[in-house]
Amino acid sequence: MALQQHTAQLTEKYDNLKAEYAQFRAEQRAEFEQLKASQAQQKAEYEAAHEQQKAAYEQLHEIIMNMSNSGTCAPNIFWPYNHQPPPGSPPPSPAPPLY
Repeated sequence: MALQQHTAQLTEKYDNLKAEYAQFRAEQRAEFEQLKASQAQQKAEYEAAHEQQKAAYEQLHEIIMNMSNSGTCAPNIFWPYNHQPPPGSPPPSPAPPLY
């Protein structure tokens, strides 16, 4: 009789631990899925920001190149210091007076 009681107690304890473990694993899986979704969202946001920055840089570069080729501004900041404008280009405008 005592052995049956002890076996019943151990079986109940085992069932409780098994249920707690299943609950723990379900919570872990949910946290993992949430973390995975968060990382995917962060990656997408990073890639979108990177594409915007890349597009802005390309647009700025195009504006600078167009201005330097039209002769309406000082030599392109990307030109080496010893570069001379192409022959026949208008001379650069004089600097404004300093007061």
